[in-house]
Amino acid sequence: MAEDAKQEKEILAELKKDFPLTKESTKEINLGHFSSFRQGGNFKITYAWRLANCPQQVSFVKYRNASKSAMADPSRYAGVCINLARPLPEFKITANTENDKFLNLYLPNSVKVKTVPAFNHKYILESTDPGTIEQTIGIEFFNKIMTVQDLNVEVKDNKCLIYGVHPFNYDSCKVMFQLAEDLIKMDQSK
Repeated sequence: MAEDAKQEKEILAELKKDFPLTKESTKEINLGHFSSFRQGGNFKITYAWRLANCPQQVSFVKYRNASKSAMADPSRYAGVCINLARPLPEFKITANTENDKFLNLYLPNSVKVKTVPAFNHKYILESTDPGTIEQTIGIEFFNKIMTVQDLNVEVKDNKCLIYGVHPFNYDSCKVMFQLAEDLIKMDQSK
């Protein structure tokens, strides 16, 4: 476990070199309104940082599964939360696990991405605006998210949450920040 903590500190130090982060209070961050991430019963934010020099509030959080059944698993996970200046269509991108593939056969509510067909095999996209979401997000967004292991993205109520479903690692965190930067640019260009 000490080795994991050391590795996390090294990852965080590397991220701080690439992205200017300042310490933030975990009490300032509420992710409970996202349907895919319920803070409290199952998830607990352990540390939080704010991305400095950014026009919008972008928070980087480290979290863990706090349920009693998961106490044997000390793994930490990471996510990025963005307060958007303007509304974007609500959407959710989730990793396409075996369970999701099975459910999608019976409840086909996903939007198929035509410009990046490989995305549809790895992820499920749900949107309140299925007709234009592909153009709104852009091809680069879909291509970037596919460069790392399973990330989830949810936009709801002028906020965006990008988080990992695998333990905290540098590559996933870097892509989370890149996706956040893309969303901020998209948000500012409206």
